[in-house]
Amino acid sequence: MTIFTYADGDNTVVNYIDEQGQWCSKLASSIELPEGASIDPYVPPPPPIPTTVTRFQALAVLSQAGYLDTIWTYIDSLPRSDITRLAFENATEWERISPTLATLATMLNLTSEQVDELFIAASNISA
Repeated sequence: MTIFTYADGDNTVVNYIDEQGQWCSKLASSIELPEGASIDPYVPPPPPIPTTVTRFQALAVLSQAGYLDTIWTYIDSLPRSDITRLAFENATEWERISPTLATLATMLNLTSEQVDELFIAASNISA
């Protein structure tokens, strides 16, 4: 018997393929498992990583993480015509894959995973 599980409210539903190759579903509490067998608890997938966040969300999460003052110091050191400065000061949305974001992440020594975490946190901020 091959077993797959997923959570359904407060109950765990077990999906499995029986001996005849049929797809079946039952509440976990109603299944008799072979001795020593167990059903792994449901583990939700990680949250999706947003591809964009608003300027406000980006600035708010950078402030919360303690990076905003460092970034402003860096931005202020750039010529007014620098593309990174123009993008930072004027973009209404920040894209996860933008060159400007990559420049700032490198300047802050952030890993890709850390940037992902910031994007997830930013997407949960409301004005």
